[in-house]
Amino acid sequence: MAESYGRHLSFPFRIGNDGRTARVSSMEDHVRDELIQLILTNPGERAFLPEFGGGVRRLVFENADETSAGMTKAMLTQAISRWLGHRITLEELTVQVENERIDIEIKYRIAGTDDTRVMRFERKGG
Repeated sequence: MAESYGRHLSFPFRIGNDGRTARVSSMEDHVRDELIQLILTNPGERAFLPEFGGGVRRLVFENADETSAGMTKAMLTQAISRWLGHRITLEELTVQVENERIDIEIKYRIAGTDDTRVMRFERKGG
């Protein structure tokens, strides 16, 4: 199974130890890379796909409050459903704000599997 999914390039793009472009070794790694790519891309950043992106990087310039948390949760839920809805089932997405820190936890299941994965992001203020 790993060989059939090893044809995808790793994200972020890099050169492997053998001097060739690095590739993912499993479907789980490929889906994780796709999710990271979606979340870290700002809408408008891709010339031919301007609506693609989760926009998490904009949090660097946002206040850490309940409004930002709510907007972030809505934006990520919409982006994941739209762009990766065929790949993953979003089981839970939480955005918590504490002082100047924003924590994002995404719990998802890869389509066709029972394996639940968790991805966490954190923005520290200050």
